[in-house]
This record gives sequence, C-alpha cells and structure tokens, in this order.
Amino acid sequence: MSPTAFLRTIRLAFEPSLLLLVVILAGCPRNTAQNSPAPPASTSNQPNSPGQPKQGQPKQKVDKEFYSPAQRLAAIQAATIYVPTNVGSHDTLQGPPQNPKQFQFHPDDKVTCDFDKPGSQMGGKTPKFQCSITKVESANGQVQTLTPQMEEEPVKVKYGATDNEIYAEVVSTRLMWALGFYADSWFPVKVTCNNCPANPESNSGAKGTQIYDATTIVRKYDGHKMYEEGKPEQGWSWKEFAASNGRPTYEKDGLMLLGAFMQHSDNKPPQQRLVCDGVKLDTTTKPFTTTCKDSKMIIQDVGATWGSGGLLTSNEGAKMNLDNWSGKKLWNKVGTPAMSEAECPVCQAGLRKSLSATDGLDDPNVSEEGRRFLAGQMCQLTDAQIENLFRVARVAYMPEYHNSDGSFKSGFDENSIVKKWADAFKAKREQLASGRCRWNSKPADLNALDNPAALATVPNFCTAQVH
Repeated sequence: MSPTAFLRTIRLAFEPSLLLLVVILAGCPRNTAQNSPAPPASTSNQPNSPGQPKQGQPKQKVDKEFYSPAQRLAAIQAATIYVPTNVGSHDTLQGPPQNPKQFQFHPDDKVTCDFDKPGSQMGGKTPKFQCSITKVESANGQVQTLTPQMEEEPVKVKYGATDNEIYAEVVSTRLMWALGFYADSWFPVKVTCNNCPANPESNSGAKGTQIYDATTIVRKYDGHKMYEEGKPEQGWSWKEFAASNGRPTYEKDGLMLLGAFMQHSDNKPPQQRLVCDGVKLDTTTKPFTTTCKDSKMIIQDVGATWGSGGLLTSNEGAKMNLDNWSGKKLWNKVGTPAMSEAECPVCQAGLRKSLSATDGLDDPNVSEEGRRFLAGQMCQLTDAQIENLFRVARVAYMPEYHNSDGSFKSGFDENSIVKKWADAFKAKREQLASGRCRWNSKPADLNALDNPAALATVPNFCTAQVH
C-alpha cells in the first residue's frame, strides 16, 4: 500500500493520531516528484505581500521599485528639479547633448527605421508608433548606420502635422532644458518606416514603407523610473511636490510658474516622472528596502502647452494655439515695482488645470523669490534662442498657415510665423519680469536667485528690470 493510501485508511480509523503519522510518513522514501520541494508561498493564489517577489519570479530578478509609500516619499523629499546653468550658452536649435553611443539627431534628419509596435499598445491618445532605427541621414550628407556597439532600443515616434503636440513638446522641453530644469529631449525629424502598416497607430492596413515628414522622436532623461510596487503610472502630483519636496522655495515656485507660463494644464500625476540613479534594493528586509543615490522630479509630458489650458485639453485650443496662448494673462494677481515689499501681494499665476489632473497645478500661488528666480533665468534668453525654440519645433508646418495645396497662405512664410510666436513669448516674459510678489522668506544672499550659475555678468534681455 502506498503511503498516501495508508494515510487515508489510518485517518478514518484514528483521526486523533493523524499528526503523529504525518510526521512519521514524512520521513519515508518517496519517488522523485514527491521529493521536489514545496512551492514558495508567493506562487499560491494569494496576493503577494509588499516587498515580496512576484509570483514565479526569482529573487535575483526582483524589480527595482518602492516597496512602501515611505520609501517613495523619501525619494521625493530628496529629489532635485533644477541644475544651475549658463542659459545663454544653450543652442536651442540643436538641442541638448546626446548619448554618443546612440544615433545623433539634428533638425529635419531623415530617420529610417523598422516598425516595432503600434501606438494603440503604447498608451495616450496622440498618433504614435515604436520602431527600431537603422539609419540616419542629415542635410549635410552625413550618414549614420546601426553598429553592434550602439546602445539603441526601439524609439517612440509621434507623427502627423495635425497633431499639435509634436510642436508643443519640442518648444517646452527645449525651454526647460535651456533654463536648467530636467526634461526629456524631443527631436524633430522625418521618418521612413519600413514594414509599417498603413495606420501605425491602430496597426491596420497593408504593410509597406511609410514616409512621415512631421514627426518627433523622444530620448528619455537618464535615470530609472521609480514608483510604488505595482503602480507603473503613479508619477507624482503637484500637491505632493509642493508639500514634500525639499528644494528651496524659489526653485519650486519657479517651476510651478514656468508651468503656468507654458499653460501646462494637463498635469495629472502620470505626466510627471520620478527617476533615480544608483538604485539599491535590500531584499533581506520586510518589506524590501529601496533607496536612491540621486533622485529627480521631471515633467515628462508637456504636449498640452502653448494654448489656452483649461478643463479640456483639446488639440485645437489647448495645444500650440498662438491666439489662445498670447491672450492668456500670466497673472491673476500680481504687484508692481512701485509697491513696497509690504504692499506686494502673494502672487497667483493663471493656469486652469484639466479635469483629469488630480491634485494638479491650478492657479498656483507664487512667492517673490520664485518670480525673481524664473524671471532672471528667462531674461537671459536671447532673441535668437527664443526664435529657434519655435523654428526647430517647425511651427511653420502647422496646417493653419497653409493652403490645401501645401503652399503658405497669403502673408505667411516661415520667418514671419516664427517671429509672431517669438514676439508673443517676449511679451509674456515682460509680464513675468515686471511683476512683484510678496516674499515667502527673503534670503540674506540674493545671489542664489539672481545668479545661480555664478556668471561673471548676468545678462538681461528683458525691457523691464527683474528686481
């Protein structure tokens, strides 16, 4: 009789002795299958405890995530948002430095790639797809081809001249980079997609070679994306940023004011990203302990900018609409240079967040240190830098400036369109420079606000005096 059958018989007759017999039989020889160790508790149908390996996942492959809210909060408290920079030295036409082990992008490069994934599998509503780059051709004749030494992965491509995000994201991220705030890098290119479906967003239609002139490719800011276990789209909210981040008030208020300047209304938590360098995971604790050597808070989706903002972030109104954006006043409440410090109000910038922006940035209050800091950075931008923000974004590609045959409408050309946007930018910058707000905590040494990069001379290309 097998041990199992024997146990069943004995249990019926001698129920009280069952535990003793189980112990005895456990020592009996068994076949190979019976000698296999019992599966770990995490492979049962019960949910995993926080900080425990996912079902069927070896310990050495545990994801580098936060395994408690306190760990994430610690990273937010320590996170930086800004690095002092010489604003005038940034080439806004060419953009941020690029990884030398990847393809180097230049404005209007021709990028050839192989289709990898449709936009419908990537989230979001704007037309996009993912592809693997094989070649990049520049206007000057330079050709880059894929080599085994390159550190390339499939890239996200947004496409379509009617999608206003492809213009807005380039302007916003280049501006943030030039001012010293962390941002992803968007590059305006032309894409030839091989083995690409006729509709790469829905993955429908015959496959072949598709050519897109109005496209952008993103390179993510370095760092490991961090979130609590099982919440990959957690991001961070502006409410917890204001309450928990430990950076100086002038940096935090400066970033919130910049959001209002750009009319970044679709600012729900997934639009922001928490990244860490030097992530360490201790699996000997319960829950696991995750720490970051260097954490940063980044605005990662700034497509709904340079428009009217508001409850509904429509493509036509809230994204890259010159009349709407230039018609929005920067301030709901602001003082003037003629006021004394005691008379100046707590300023309020004008920004209506979208309906989906839970705990979002909405008509933020701004201190004088935040206004003065951002104004000082913004007023270092030259006319050429500002114009190149809009030139490299190819705002002249926007259909509103063209006839049905593709020609410019009467009175428009690239230079005139770029100038209209640049003039509107400079006019709103004057609102920033000429305002005055109440100090939250006036520092004894104002150099941190007025000259954070320790320049020999801080230029001011605004008409108004910043301070």
